[in-house]
Amino acid sequence: MKQIYNLNFSEGKGSITKESIRGNVLDIDYVFNHAKYKGNSSPSWIKSPISGYALDFDGYSTYIKDEPLEISGSFTIMAFVAPRCFEACHGEVATTIIDQLDKENKRGFALSIYRYGEVQFELGDGTQVHRLRSNEQLALFKKSLITATFNQATRKASIYINANPQVETYSIKKMLSATVPLSIGLNNAPFKISHVFTAGMFSGLMDFIQVFDEAMPLEVIQRQFLSVETKLSLDLKEIDLDETKLLDDPHRPKYHAIPPQHWMNEPHAPFYYKGKYHLFYQKNAVGPYFSNLHWGHWTSNDLVFWKNERTALFPQKGELSPSGVWSGSAVIGPNDVPYLFYTFANFEKKHNQGVAIAVPTNINDISLVDWEMLPNAAIKQTDKQGIPSQFRDPFVWKDEQEELWYLIIGGGIEGKGPTAWIYTSHNCEEWNFRGEFLTVDSDRYPHLGTNWELPVLLPVKDNKGNSKHVFIFMSYFQTKSDDHVDTYYFLGEFDKSSYQFILDTNEPQLLDYGKFKFSGPSGFVDPVTGKSIVFSILQGNRSEQDEFDSGWAHNAGLPIELYLENGELRMKPLENLVGLRDKLLVNETKKSLREINEKLKTIDDKMLEVLVEFEDTEQVVGVELKKDPKNQEKTSLIYSKENREVSIDRRQSRIGWGGDIQGGVLDLDHGLIAHIFIDHSAIECYLNNRRMVTSRAYPTLEDSNALTLIGDENILIKSIRVFKLKSIWI
Repeated sequence: MKQIYNLNFSEGKGSITKESIRGNVLDIDYVFNHAKYKGNSSPSWIKSPISGYALDFDGYSTYIKDEPLEISGSFTIMAFVAPRCFEACHGEVATTIIDQLDKENKRGFALSIYRYGEVQFELGDGTQVHRLRSNEQLALFKKSLITATFNQATRKASIYINANPQVETYSIKKMLSATVPLSIGLNNAPFKISHVFTAGMFSGLMDFIQVFDEAMPLEVIQRQFLSVETKLSLDLKEIDLDETKLLDDPHRPKYHAIPPQHWMNEPHAPFYYKGKYHLFYQKNAVGPYFSNLHWGHWTSNDLVFWKNERTALFPQKGELSPSGVWSGSAVIGPNDVPYLFYTFANFEKKHNQGVAIAVPTNINDISLVDWEMLPNAAIKQTDKQGIPSQFRDPFVWKDEQEELWYLIIGGGIEGKGPTAWIYTSHNCEEWNFRGEFLTVDSDRYPHLGTNWELPVLLPVKDNKGNSKHVFIFMSYFQTKSDDHVDTYYFLGEFDKSSYQFILDTNEPQLLDYGKFKFSGPSGFVDPVTGKSIVFSILQGNRSEQDEFDSGWAHNAGLPIELYLENGELRMKPLENLVGLRDKLLVNETKKSLREINEKLKTIDDKMLEVLVEFEDTEQVVGVELKKDPKNQEKTSLIYSKENREVSIDRRQSRIGWGGDIQGGVLDLDHGLIAHIFIDHSAIECYLNNRRMVTSRAYPTLEDSNALTLIGDENILIKSIRVFKLKSIWI
């Protein structure tokens, strides 16, 4: 038996690799070889006891092309790989390991991973493509030895995982060689998700790929496996995306919760367990685009400094969640066991969403790294529950007086309006439907959408002990609308006898004026402090191509506390955030605006906290942020008492980009108090604890870091403090 191909990734660095049999030196395509928003860097290489190093394929940009192999007759492919994510959302698309399959002419071969970890082996005989799939699924975050063989004499094709026979067939007469390029990590007939992103690319580590000119006998495969059997496990740092790779990106936040790389959506399911906070988030481990929804996982001691944990939940083969694991919530259930409630997705069904449950496999692990997804649905949408396939994002809480749990979930009723349905349970697993928690009239409130996503109910109270509930939700439009998706709230009371939310006022309020930059709300009552805390996604504001080039999309917003004052909702940044302060840069009181601006000339940093209080004034005041010395770029926070309005003006935030103005009503009876957080492209403004404006700015100039106060230079600034903040990551 002769080896005819050996790609063992022994270099350990750089963007080229050498195939040792034919001697071809191969380029490794990778987005950061020629980076647009950061310094150039090669793909990640991980030390390996097998071949010296393994190459990390990021799932959307890393691949290798080689000249075709000439194979006629029997052959064997052997690969040692560790997948980080499986393709779950794009039908028959497989994740390529090695591909020389000419699908059009039905010639060649391909070895890949199908949707949930099944190994797939394809062979073309000129008239059809024969396909085998394993019964067993590969393990995520762990190395596996995959072997595929074809014996032309016996017409037998076989697949082995870790030397265990999986599937075989004796029906293939021959395999005709193809002249298409040999592709590693990229499908030769890629599935286009958009004009930018491609599905079916390998995500994870490859130690080696070897091809032999005979069908390898089982005993030889077993000997090969025995030589690597003790080397299958990996630490999270080895298999996860590299947290350090994007630290030099000038737009990527550093003190906000954010995945190591790639795409995230809403953070959700916060809870506290044995001294540690947990927060999950929607993630795509394959690339910085919307697809392959998993649950990422962070842990923290203080809700500020977060640690990245292994992916908690991922799509599963079967009836329950084959198409994605979508947003949900968490609660401490019976016997003090944490429960995760997630939206399962199965695109094969008409009513393709519902609620399922996951529980920890080891409740003594305070990090709760491993989760078991229970096999049966907890709640399914019925044909009497509104719009099909608009039934998602469960939010769960426990009654304070009895052993009873409540669950609300977003939906909509055609001809009526958006709604939240409500359920109750005595054990967190069996749920009783109780009807409509709240429904509003679409004719009266067209801007609130056809249905609701991410409903949240939290108690809020003032310093006198008065309390209400705040119901938060995101509007969603199933059909085209002139209105846009955003996050709203109602104040009111939860009537437990009727299972309904009773409104204080019929007028919904925006939770944030940033025009969808603040979205994806989730929340909980912190059992340590008793505070009602809300988390959000801070949406990006870039094109798909920009996100491809940068390698990341979106981050979590800072946690905020909600409370009551004079019967109205108030919001402020969580007090724990003072732990981010690294250095006090400016600290002045009762100085003129002109004097303050002289002090601010020393500011040149992308990570700042600004607290400024203006004297009561009839003039327009505000703060220019992320400003360059020549005033070519700036983003302006502006308050007009005359117009009773606050806004973020982004029309000059980036050279060559036409920005917008985002804002709304702010009626103050005294001076403006602005509490501002700047973290590279992220901007969060809290105004007298009455309103929020969340925004983004992506300046092109490296020195667009200055601050300047807006207003008459003689007006009095009561106080201003500016802190340099520190990163929560490496």
